[in-house]
Amino acid sequence: MIVTAATYFVSYRSAKDVPIEVRRRDQGGELIAFLHGFGCARESFDEAFRSDALLEYSLLTFDLPEHGRSGSLGAHAGIEGAADAVTSLLRRTHHERVHLVCHSMGGAIGLLAAQDLGTRMGDFISVEGNLIAEDCGLVTRGVAEQEATEFNENGFARFVAGLKKSAELSHRLWAEWYERCSPLGLHSLAGSLVQSCDNDKLVDLLTELESAHYLYGARSEIGHLTHRLRGIPMHSIDRSGHFPMIDNPADFYSLIAAVLTTTGAASPAVSASFSG
Repeated sequence: MIVTAATYFVSYRSAKDVPIEVRRRDQGGELIAFLHGFGCARESFDEAFRSDALLEYSLLTFDLPEHGRSGSLGAHAGIEGAADAVTSLLRRTHHERVHLVCHSMGGAIGLLAAQDLGTRMGDFISVEGNLIAEDCGLVTRGVAEQEATEFNENGFARFVAGLKKSAELSHRLWAEWYERCSPLGLHSLAGSLVQSCDNDKLVDLLTELESAHYLYGARSEIGHLTHRLRGIPMHSIDRSGHFPMIDNPADFYSLIAAVLTTTGAASPAVSASFSG
């Protein structure tokens, strides 16, 4: 199996040819696309490419707009614009089914993108995805409440400095990824994310999906969601917090494979590829 890195160009309204940095592996007719969280990067999911549990799936990771080596949507920066960019990217694939595994803010973006996948949409796996007001916590809401200029000049660097001092590996990695982001782009994303969570739009989209699951780290507090996610299977990942793909990658990817197999996702490999 060959893993490749490439840059694809997507369009969103007046933002043309926005570069999206991707890493991909073409293996079969079913694709798992991973969407990272706020201030993170495609490297969040690097272990997916080394997971024996996912050997039969094609894989796609990428830096969302405003993050890593991908470009900016400028005035259109926000979760709606990011979702449009994701949709544009996924249209470049020819896999018969697409499963979305979406972490934190990526959960919100993924829910919007899922609306345009039609019959190709497989399972949606929210990994502590942002859904309601309480999910924004101190990070994205704290960013959104700052003036854009203040965040750009001070708040951005202050948050990175705090992450670098953390005893948690996931937080120190987050600092590395965060430093590669566009501060003003993050500020716009935070504002649109908080607004969507506050109006309950996202949790409604999740509960309306045909096949959705919620994954969370055993050390995370998710009590505020249990009554809102009735009917949605919820799965705990041992020895992990908000970043289970970093804290316990073996169990994380094994659980994803088990979820997809249980819902009938695994199927014989057929030819599938990305558009050049």
